[in-house]
Amino acid sequence: MASDHYVHLETRCNFLIQRYLDPAIAAEQVALLAGQSVPAPNFDDFAAFRLLTHAELEGYFESKAIDSLVALDAVFKSGQIFTSKFAGIMFLYLWRESRHPIWPTNQGGDPAYPKQIAQDALGFGRKFVKANNGIKEKSIHVLSAVMGFFPDELDSVLVNELNQYGKNRGDVAHSSWIFNTRTFDSPDIEKNRLNTILSLTKAYYER
Repeated sequence: MASDHYVHLETRCNFLIQRYLDPAIAAEQVALLAGQSVPAPNFDDFAAFRLLTHAELEGYFESKAIDSLVALDAVFKSGQIFTSKFAGIMFLYLWRESRHPIWPTNQGGDPAYPKQIAQDALGFGRKFVKANNGIKEKSIHVLSAVMGFFPDELDSVLVNELNQYGKNRGDVAHSSWIFNTRTFDSPDIEKNRLNTILSLTKAYYER
């Protein structure tokens, strides 16, 4: 059963498709059936569609990561940090922060050290989600790792699609669309691209 986060994502994206793309698709079909030239696209609508759907996708992945952090925090408070999921986020934290763990010796070691690393790892996860700004490959890899999915486990097609979507959004967000009309495809292609992302996201992250 799909999570509330995915239900919201799909509902919102379908609304945005209906609002910004379906009218253009219908207008093209009418023109073609009448043997007329296809009307010029409304690039403002395309730009709005990209910006808003990108925000919804970003919100989905961040919300899923936050849910994982909340669950891990509950585990942390129970004192049961020696789990595979906690080991994953602890390794992610140590790797991203270029920290070297202090392995226990035969004489023992500081019993509070693993708990401190676990706490620091949770803080790292929260900080990354809060500062995240996009759905490009780097963001998706870390957000997914916070959820417990490491890069080698991810759907490479989905990661590539999200990365390209993030780049396409950047073309609109960081420069006037006047200079970036070359990045817009037909409304059909824009619609199919997002539907592909939604389908792949549901298949992988809503298992």
